[in-house]
Amino acid sequence: MRQEHAAGDKVFVDYSGKKIPIVDRKTGEIRAAEIFVAVLGASSYTFAEATWTQTLPNWIGSHVRMFRFFHGVPRLPDSSFPTI
Repeated sequence: MRQEHAAGDKVFVDYSGKKIPIVDRKTGEIRAAEIFVAVLGASSYTFAEATWTQTLPNWIGSHVRMFRFFHGVPRLPDSSFPTI
């Protein structure tokens, strides 16, 4: 099903559900990293980054970096947040 989105209207964000292995070059230790993904509705312009966890500090930090990457914020808030 195709959905139409107005430019600058919405951004969709979530963790991918898959983890990627990150190798420490010095120790050889392998850690699993989460993948944060954000997509603008109209253009499908995408931001993705790896974080160690899905905890609140990583979630908020990923949003801050995403908004910098997009050079702004969407017009509408996520529908899961209450409106004032």
